[in-house]
Amino acid sequence: MAYSAAGNSATFDEPAHLAAGVEYWNRHDLSIYSLSPPLLRLWAGIPAVLAGAHAPPTDQVDQRPIVERHWLYADAFVAANFSRFPFLLLLSRLGMIPISCFAGWITYRWTNRLYGWRSAMAACAMYCLNPTILAHGALVTTDLGTAAAMLASCWLWWRFCRSPSARRWMLVCAALLAAHLCKFTAVLLWPIMLAMALPFVSWRHRWQRWMLPAAWVALGMTTLLLLNAIYGFRGTGRPLRSFAFDSDFMQRLQRDLPATFPSPLPRSLLLGIDAQKRDSQPGYEAFLFGEVYQGSRWYYFPAALLCKLPIAMLLLLAAAVASKLGSRGRAPPARRAGEWSIFFAIALFLLGVIGVGDLNIGTRYLLPAFPLAFILISRIWSVDRRTAGKTRSFFPYLRDALLALLAVETLWVCPRFLTFVNFAVGGPSNGWRLLTNSDFDWGQGLFDLRHWMQDHRVSGITLAYFGFVDPAVYGIHYTPVIQSSDADYVAVSSYFLDGLKARIVTGWDPATNRNERTWIGLRYGKALQTKMPLAVVGHTIFIYSRDAVESAGAVSAGP
Repeated sequence: MAYSAAGNSATFDEPAHLAAGVEYWNRHDLSIYSLSPPLLRLWAGIPAVLAGAHAPPTDQVDQRPIVERHWLYADAFVAANFSRFPFLLLLSRLGMIPISCFAGWITYRWTNRLYGWRSAMAACAMYCLNPTILAHGALVTTDLGTAAAMLASCWLWWRFCRSPSARRWMLVCAALLAAHLCKFTAVLLWPIMLAMALPFVSWRHRWQRWMLPAAWVALGMTTLLLLNAIYGFRGTGRPLRSFAFDSDFMQRLQRDLPATFPSPLPRSLLLGIDAQKRDSQPGYEAFLFGEVYQGSRWYYFPAALLCKLPIAMLLLLAAAVASKLGSRGRAPPARRAGEWSIFFAIALFLLGVIGVGDLNIGTRYLLPAFPLAFILISRIWSVDRRTAGKTRSFFPYLRDALLALLAVETLWVCPRFLTFVNFAVGGPSNGWRLLTNSDFDWGQGLFDLRHWMQDHRVSGITLAYFGFVDPAVYGIHYTPVIQSSDADYVAVSSYFLDGLKARIVTGWDPATNRNERTWIGLRYGKALQTKMPLAVVGHTIFIYSRDAVESAGAVSAGP
């Protein structure tokens, strides 16, 4: 992950997260980024603040709509730290890695308690060798941190269900509070935890059966109280109708609830939820298997996972399912309850994200389910090799070989883990035809482009880059593709080659102290796909001659 952190340029979301984190520590204005709670940005901002990152004033963005503030402030932050931005981002990325390591440790501990040390080592290896985890664990975003907090909540609740105690209850409460301060997705923990308790309730004594539901209710009340206390109860209890919401979801909630219904959350969180719903309300452009569409489709995540999971992992999953079906209920009741509890957690989380979610822009939204799945898959290592040998089974050797294959598949793409696509669907070189955005091209290829330009002594290039940060930050002299240029080469992000639209940087405006941006979409993207690129750097940026691009543009223009 450290190699990945140093070898990839800023992804689309990172400048906004880092800028807000630094601003939180310097100016204490949490409204700069309200689309998710602040905990992980506060964490990510610590290394940059210690390194002397400059936090520009917020007066020019405070009056802008909530959904725009973090992007506007990110521009100002990058400009204020222009020469040091890559270094500051690297420090903050390195600071995020311990969170992923913590989740790996929980995965080991949980599996060891359920299946023993051999399975625990295998589950930890599957976690550490998953390309999606390696990619997002070294980024300044909220995805892996939220997954770690949700995993900790589920693990501690699982331990409490097995053996209730006041100390364990307080640990669950602390983990839940942390999860809710990471991302709004943490609300899924409440039905998940209730479902996780069911297998344990069924085999307890009658008088104990009410203990877990009662503990769940007490957790909800305490977590809500602490969450409001952290925000100083500002806005808590105000009538919901008194808030000015912009999203259809929150406005509908206002209409459906009584006029005097009090807000259970502080104002900052409510407005953040409203801003997040408003931001995703039109439906993001999505891409799957060569098709561009608006909004979400239920099969996006299953289809994307079949591409993003290594072949070895898919085979290990199949082996674990076969092992479970062939076990015939021989496991002790406590172990069966533990397995079903984890299975219910996975099923409910996937149902919540796939069934209710409205974003088809990356499998990163499924990250909280990954460690839980690794735990259940690792059950196949609970079969002792010596016992299996007596039955002349080759299965123990097969499972170990698949784990070794997993390492080879994943490390093959190091440090470009974001572009991982398994070889059954063509590998990373074919990934741009299948997926994009945070599953493939998220703007991380500027280092590769700069190295190519240096190796070929190219001083300037015409560029259609999908990413938020100005490529000049990474020493790339370029002309935006929508402006006239006499450069011999044109570099195009695969995101635009796929036919999607996004805003690109077109120049710095001193009057507004931010980059000017223009929405573009390459009308000649399909025609350009038929041209042979001179090079493909980082699997995500295609480099063409100017003649090839002009030819594709002429074909697309038609008579």
